[in-house]
Amino acid sequence: MAEHIERKPFKAGDIVQHFKHERYPADSPMYTYRILGYATHSETRETLVLYEALYDMNSEDTLKVFARPLDMFMSKVDKEKYPDIRQEYRFELLSRG
Repeated sequence: MAEHIERKPFKAGDIVQHFKHERYPADSPMYTYRILGYATHSETRETLVLYEALYDMNSEDTLKVFARPLDMFMSKVDKEKYPDIRQEYRFELLSRG
């Protein structure tokens, strides 16, 4: 069973936090995103999550919209790679849109 089926996907407008946000003060916007919606990859038919950064990007990053496969978006944090991270999932809900 795919992992994303175990968790209810986010809705457009939801605000989520990537686990790397833990490295910043709680009130920092770093690694916070707004869910824009979903798309289907035209070649693989894979579902992609479309999301927008809610923080200022580096000067070389002009686009603030990203796409990531749904399974990856909804996956758990790799605790072997990031043992000090408390957040369970790669992205978690901060507020409903």
